[in-house]
Amino acid sequence: MLLYGEWLRRSRRKHEARRQLRAALTHFEQLGAVLWANHARAELRAAGESIMDRADDPLAALTPQELQIVRLAASGATNKEIGAQLFISPKTVGHHLYRAFPKLGVTNRTELARLDLPS
Repeated sequence: MLLYGEWLRRSRRKHEARRQLRAALTHFEQLGAVLWANHARAELRAAGESIMDRADDPLAALTPQELQIVRLAASGATNKEIGAQLFISPKTVGHHLYRAFPKLGVTNRTELARLDLPS
């Protein structure tokens, strides 16, 4: 299920991929296969689904791109610097931050810097 879901996602068949990846995640969690469950979660996020690992972890609601941008912004990088590092436009960086701030319960970069973000 996991490999097939990955293949579907890479073939841009995200709706079908999410169905397979959700099933794989459920099976891995039931088996207690933590590393495989984490891999399935990451694939689900890449397929556009927001997965909550733990109810108290707001970072789990972020997409992989948002998480990467939030970490860089929290370290003090500007939108232009983040964009240059990730090969995206500063406007795209701003869009991701705009979507990530409410998920994290913050309203500005100062509050973002105060969050305890793992590297």
